[in-house]
Amino acid sequence: MSVAQFLKETPIWLWVLLVFFIRRGLSALSDRSMRIEQLFLLPLLLLVWGVCSVFYETAASGAAIAVMLPGLGVGIMIGWLLWRSQPKLRHSRHANHIIRPGTPLTLILILLIFAVKFTLTAALTIWPELFYSSGYNVLFGLLSGVLAGLFWGGMLKLFLPWYRTRSSGDKVQKRG
Repeated sequence: MSVAQFLKETPIWLWVLLVFFIRRGLSALSDRSMRIEQLFLLPLLLLVWGVCSVFYETAASGAAIAVMLPGLGVGIMIGWLLWRSQPKLRHSRHANHIIRPGTPLTLILILLIFAVKFTLTAALTIWPELFYSSGYNVLFGLLSGVLAGLFWGGMLKLFLPWYRTRSSGDKVQKRG
């Protein structure tokens, strides 16, 4: 299969997902006000994509899910460390909103995750026998977990300190 044919046969939804990811990554370059729930959107989307792809792109999905879970833990730790040096969330004037500082890290990781997932799927298309390979199934599950975990770790590193200061601020306001 040629590269042109592979790209042509790539599902439209995948290109739409790439455009969505790039838009999210580009918007992450600048400070922006957002509802606090929006922090969870990208990590949740990546986790759902990871789980779904494990079920559809591996023959041993049980084994792939089993290694995806520790991979998720590793990814969370790496994400936590990556976002450690990033600016913290700030409170917004609007209720249930925060100010998320801009960073290129989000765009870089989005492109990395997409490239890795695309490469794994491309390998499967080029070498269909990988579908039944235990090594491929384990690698696919592990990488799916690590990649999804990166954004969970980053989101938690941003959210938890913000939530603690918000909660302590609420207690001070209730006393006063």
